Amino acid sequence: MANAPAATNISSVAQTRRGDSVTHGKSWSDDIQRYHAAKATLPWSPEQQTPVKHVTRFEKAREEREYDLVLGKFRDAEREVSRVRQERDQLEGGLELARTVNGARSRSQQAKQLRNVQRFNVVNHAPMFPGATDPKDAPSQPHPYRAKIAPEFNIVTNLSTNKTSAHPERAESSASPNQPRSRRPTREFNILTNQYHESHEAKAEADAAKRKEVAATKYFKTRSFDPVRITFVDEQRELAFLQDREQQQQAHGKDRALQLPPREQFSEGRLYNILNQRVINADKIGAATEKDERALNKMQKAAFEAKMHALGDALLATETARCLNRYAHERHTQSYVHGYDPISNESFGGRAAKPMMPTRTHAALSAWQVLETGVQAGAKVSSPHNPAKQSESPRVALSAKPSASNDRHSFATLSRSNILVLGGGPSDTDSAASASPAPTRVRTGGFSSR
Repeated sequence: MANAPAATNISSVAQTRRGDSVTHGKSWSDDIQRYHAAKATLPWSPEQQTPVKHVTRFEKAREEREYDLVLGKFRDAEREVSRVRQERDQLEGGLELARTVNGARSRSQQAKQLRNVQRFNVVNHAPMFPGATDPKDAPSQPHPYRAKIAPEFNIVTNLSTNKTSAHPERAESSASPNQPRSRRPTREFNILTNQYHESHEAKAEADAAKRKEVAATKYFKTRSFDPVRITFVDEQRELAFLQDREQQQQAHGKDRALQLPPREQFSEGRLYNILNQRVINADKIGAATEKDERALNKMQKAAFEAKMHALGDALLATETARCLNRYAHERHTQSYVHGYDPISNESFGGRAAKPMMPTRTHAALSAWQVLETGVQAGAKVSSPHNPAKQSESPRVALSAKPSASNDRHSFATLSRSNILVLGGGPSDTDSAASASPAPTRVRTGGFSSR
């Protein structure tokens, strides 16, 4: 009774696991029977389930020991023989297939396979596989310099074969005009007789002389001094040695003075000859003179420093004048063409006008101004070494006082004494300032005369 509902309720159990609707029994006992049937019946067929095979370490260890990694073969002899036979059959089958199939690819595969295997027997040089010849191998060519006939002399007696009875047929064979000859050039020396074929005496003497020269060269490379003659083998080296020795003999003993105290080294008797005033050691005299003049040099320290300061100021002035002369005068006046200061926006004209800073350069002078002032026409500033000199003409004078005119540059005239005044009047600057009309000022820059 229990098996019948179990067999009929398999579909109901599957429906339950798939999530479909479950049909309940008519009574409680039917539900209990269905429940037990679901627990006792498998949802799949036993034939469809493959059993799980568990591999143990014992079995894997036996598999690892089947092949010898060192010897490269199976430990079982029968298995190794079958493997070798199978590989050989496969190789021969591949070669047969490559030889029968037409095509460049098959021939290239065959050539590649033949290059990677042993094709010939190393004992009898017989091919081990059919078609073992590499198709890419070049055909064998005869040696171009190999002799194609037997030697014409006996290697034991060194006599011609024509004079011996060992091979009487050689004379006829060698005299044949159609006999192929060797194309290799003959050597000039016979290794059996140790003689030259031609001119043996002359060539032997030349070789002996050459060997002697080479031997002498090798000998003198390691032996530069002749102990018998007590001289160097090289003549140039011997001459240099004699000259060096002569110079050392002339200066022998003079270096002993360096071991004496300084007072003795710088004494007058060791510096020069007190009788004929001939100098003995010029270096020592210079050092002694410099030592004696140290006190005088200290006294002239202030004058020397003043001289060096003056030279430095003159050099600085020259460099400054050269720097200013590199540019045109218009470059310095372009900042005033707008009539106001571009930074503070203050006007240069009208009431409360901002005074313009005078430039250190001047415009190009005329020929008459160059003659009167002495300033070069191409110079944009007056040179510090050649300032604007006083001219005897009453038209030229250096401004030493501020002018009484209302020139906007009066502040620059007060603070700078390098303004060159060009105007009429007497040579006296005081009378020129009072009697003459308003002078014409030319900014020369540079330095004023002192």
